[in-house]
Amino acid sequence: MTPLLASLASWWLQAGLLLGAGLVLPAVVRLRDPGARLRLGQLLLAAALLLPLVQPASPAKGGGAVGPLPTFSLAVLVTGPEKPGAASVETAVLVLLAAGAAIRLAWLGVGLARLRALRRRSRPLCPVPPSVASAIRRTGVKAEVLVSDELGSPITVGWLRPAVLLPEAFTLLDPGEQEAVACHELLHVKRRDGWTLLLEEGARALLWAQPAAWALLSGISLSREQAVDRAVVASTGDRRSYLRALAGLARLSLASPATALPFQTRCHLVRRVAHLTKEVPMSRKSLVLATAAAAALLLLVGAAGAAAFPFGSPGASPASPATSSLAAAGRVSGGSEGTVKSDAGGEDDVLKVGGDVKEPVEVSRVDPTYPEEARKNRVQGRVLVEAVIDQKGNVTKAEAVESPDPMLTEAALEAVRKWTYKPATKKGKSVKVRLTVTVSFMLD
Repeated sequence: MTPLLASLASWWLQAGLLLGAGLVLPAVVRLRDPGARLRLGQLLLAAALLLPLVQPASPAKGGGAVGPLPTFSLAVLVTGPEKPGAASVETAVLVLLAAGAAIRLAWLGVGLARLRALRRRSRPLCPVPPSVASAIRRTGVKAEVLVSDELGSPITVGWLRPAVLLPEAFTLLDPGEQEAVACHELLHVKRRDGWTLLLEEGARALLWAQPAAWALLSGISLSREQAVDRAVVASTGDRRSYLRALAGLARLSLASPATALPFQTRCHLVRRVAHLTKEVPMSRKSLVLATAAAAALLLLVGAAGAAAFPFGSPGASPASPATSSLAAAGRVSGGSEGTVKSDAGGEDDVLKVGGDVKEPVEVSRVDPTYPEEARKNRVQGRVLVEAVIDQKGNVTKAEAVESPDPMLTEAALEAVRKWTYKPATKKGKSVKVRLTVTVSFMLD
């Protein structure tokens, strides 16, 4: 498995674990508030997308103490011969993922186009019934109100110029039911739910291969509708009329063409009615405690997932040296934290790079040779070497402080000892310094 495929697999596993926990834990901690569940679900969705950017650093492994790292290090990647099949599998996986996302985005585009066409074919609600006018006053939202004979349930469309589309059967509802339904759709406009729904559908396209993401998005949709239902009842004070309206719309929506629109999601009407009839509001204290408990448990699950399925480690545990290979051969990177320990061999004049001490500059390097026996036995991993560069730029000492196998150790040391540098300097005078070299032996 190539490093890219390993990272994709790690992302899939980590995201599945985190999103799956997001489906279960709110119920475990009894987080019943739909608004809190909605926000938690949206944060989890964003976290799943950002997982590749927030991976923890791989811990070092070794039989003895490696000691603090110096202020700069060199990383070298030594690879074995590529297998023709590895690149083809990687390409196939990438093409599959890209094709799935493209198809989903195209499906979303079709839905947007159909919604736009549906809006153009609708006619203004004229005259505006007193019930709808009352809903507009209650919510403080001004939006175009249209009627369509193609709908079986009301929907909200548009972002810059939002509009509420009502079915013909809306006029058959009594005034209290009409006001409740209009309030519901106008509150969607007020909350700008169209924008968040668009972002969620974009996330669905990127995570189309993750079943847990689809389940979480369904829960997000339900929580959003339940949160708006609660706001409608709080605004109108007429729970009974609203329940009657939901029941009537549930029957009408079965034959609605809009339920097949790719951009629209099912309204979970049965579960919404059950929530309204059995709702037990959470106290502020209970809400805070339940939300904090869910967030803490989800953080633990995320940390456990990152430790169990680290990025860039094909089949290796998080403590394995093979997890820390760098793909940039010969790159010098700065900014590592720590200080340089004194040399065990009595070289007390070895200095730390930084401040007045300028780092050495590589002049020549002999690339390590992958041992044939190690290649045949599929031995791979990271060799961490500490080297001392003298005032002439020669490597006077090199010792391995971490290695997965003696064969790789010898190959790395043999190469590092032959490297030469332009010496490090302090105030213009050549000095001894120490650096670490990470030689990663990887087989595709």
